[in-house]
Amino acid sequence: MLKTNLTDMLEKAMDGSMKRHMVISNNIANVNTPGYKRKEVVFQEALRGMLQLPDEEKLKMKTTNVRHYSGIDDVINKDGASVFEVADTSLRNDENNVDADMELAYFAENNLYFNGLVQMLSAQMSLLRHAISEGR
Repeated sequence: MLKTNLTDMLEKAMDGSMKRHMVISNNIANVNTPGYKRKEVVFQEALRGMLQLPDEEKLKMKTTNVRHYSGIDDVINKDGASVFEVADTSLRNDENNVDADMELAYFAENNLYFNGLVQMLSAQMSLLRHAISEGR
């Protein structure tokens, strides 16, 4: 398959969204587990930041904190997006910090985001097919 920068970026965004889907599902499954701390997937902000950098800076990013990213491969690595535990809050006496209603809202938001990415990738593939067929 012919890959462009846009299709590669969309693929990485979809991978991150799928990872977020799994993490949110896991949070919902552990809503009643004492001591469980919700997990969060971070990748959209880093992708957005990567897109705004000049080309010569996209490959090299300065990291001054352990949560900073050094490049696109650190944002979406081979295993998927980076997963962080949110350990600084508790909603109940059993130290669990999962709010089922919020997780369901995150789940719906992520679903809309993923569907938008699929539509964008489909449109990109359609444009590429059209360009190839017109070139014959």
